[in-house]
Amino acid sequence: MFSILSRTLQLVAARWPQLLAWYLAGWLARYLLIELAAFFGATSALVGLMIMPLAILARLGSYIAMFLTLRPALPGFVSLRERGEDAVDRTTSGRASGPRTRLYDILLVTILPFFAFYAAWQLLADDTQQYAQAALKNINFFDGAHSGGVLAIEVSPYSIGAIVVAFAGRFLIKRYSDRLPRWTNLVAVYLEAVWVYLTLFLITTYQQDFQTWLADRQAMRWLDDLRQSIVGFFSPFETIYAAVQWAINETGGLVLLPLAWLTLAGIVYGRALVAPRFRLREPRLRAYETARQRFDALPTFVSSRLKDLGSDWAGRWRPFADALLLIWRAGVVPMGIFILAYTVLQSATAWLDLAGVRLIGPHDLNSWWMNFDQLLSFVVDVIVEPLRLCLVAAAYNFCLVALGERREVAAAADAAGTAAAGTAAAGTAAAQPAGTSAPDAAGTPTA
Repeated sequence: MFSILSRTLQLVAARWPQLLAWYLAGWLARYLLIELAAFFGATSALVGLMIMPLAILARLGSYIAMFLTLRPALPGFVSLRERGEDAVDRTTSGRASGPRTRLYDILLVTILPFFAFYAAWQLLADDTQQYAQAALKNINFFDGAHSGGVLAIEVSPYSIGAIVVAFAGRFLIKRYSDRLPRWTNLVAVYLEAVWVYLTLFLITTYQQDFQTWLADRQAMRWLDDLRQSIVGFFSPFETIYAAVQWAINETGGLVLLPLAWLTLAGIVYGRALVAPRFRLREPRLRAYETARQRFDALPTFVSSRLKDLGSDWAGRWRPFADALLLIWRAGVVPMGIFILAYTVLQSATAWLDLAGVRLIGPHDLNSWWMNFDQLLSFVVDVIVEPLRLCLVAAAYNFCLVALGERREVAAAADAAGTAAAGTAAAGTAAAQPAGTSAPDAAGTPTA
C-alpha cells in the first residue's frame, strides 16, 4: 500500500538527471515557440494561434519523454515483459518498429485528453496570456500595423474552415499512412493539435457568454426561486447547500487533478500493453450479431467510411477508458494515499515559493520582484515537476502490479476448480458398477 511512496523515492534516485533534462528541454522549446507565435501574432491573430499548438506539443512531448524514461524502472512493466504482454515494440501499420513510430502513436492518442486537461486547469489560459503579452510588445515592432487584437479570433468561416481542414487532413493521413512517407506522421500530429487547440480556444472564448446566457434563462431563474422558497421553509438548507457546493469545489482540486495526471500516465503507458480480448455474454452477443448483420447490409462505400470513423473515434477514447478502469480496480485506500501524497507535493510548491522569498529577503517590488518572481517560480517548478512525474509513475506501477496479482489469484482459482472437477470425475468413474463406463460425450452411458 505504501509502496507508492517508496517507489517514488527510488525513481527519483534512479532517474532524476534524465527527468530534469527532459523538463528543461520542453520548457525551453515551449518558451521559444510562444515567442515565435507572438512574433507572427502581432500581424495576424489566426497565424499566431496556428503556431501556439506547437508550444503545448513541446510540453506534452517532454512529459511523454519523462514517463517513458521512468518506464524501464517500473517493476510492473518488467513482469509484463516476462509474461509476453508487453507490446512496446509492436506496430499496427506493418512498418518496422522504431522510437519515432511509437512516439507518433503516443502523441496522437494523448493530444486530445492532454489539451482538455490543459484547458480545464487554466494552463491553456496561462500560455495564451503569455503569448498575448509578448505579441502586444511586438506590435510596436510593426508600427502598430495590426489593427485587431492579438486574440481577435471568433467563430467565423476562417476559424471553422481551419478546424475542418486540420481534422480532415489528420484523418486522411492516418487513413492512408501505409502509402505516405514517414514525415507525414509529423504533419498528422500538428494537424491534430491545431484542430483540438482552436476548438478549445473558441470554447473558452465563448464560455463566459454561454454562462451569462444560461443564467438569464427562465429555467435557471425558476431553480433559484425554488431554492429560495425551500430556504424559507427550512432555513438550514442554505447552510447545507453551501457546504455541498464547497465540498464539490474542493474535491475538484484535491481529487480530480491527481487522478487526471494518473489517467494521462495510463494513456501514455497503455500504448505498451497488449489489447485485452473481451468475451460477450449470450444476450449481448446476439445483439452484437444483429447489429453486425445490419451494418454488413449497408453499401460498401458507406460501411468502409463508417469503419474508418468508428476506429478513429474508438482509438481516441479506448486508452482513456482503459486507464480509468485500471485506476478504479487499484483500490480506494492506495489511491487515497496517492492523492494525499500528490496534495502534499502540490502544497510544497507554495511553501518553496515562500521559503525562497524569505531566503532572498526584502527588495523593491517594481525593480526586483516584478522581474525576479518568474525566475523563482521556474526554479521551484524545476524541483517539483520531476517529483510529480515520479509519484504519478509509481502510482500507475502499483495499479499494474495489483492487476497482475489479481490475474494470478484468478488463474490459481481456475486451476484449483479444474483440478477439483477432474478429481470428482475420477471418483465417479471409480464408483460405477462393473460392466459400465462413464457417460460418453452425448451423455449416454456406454457398455
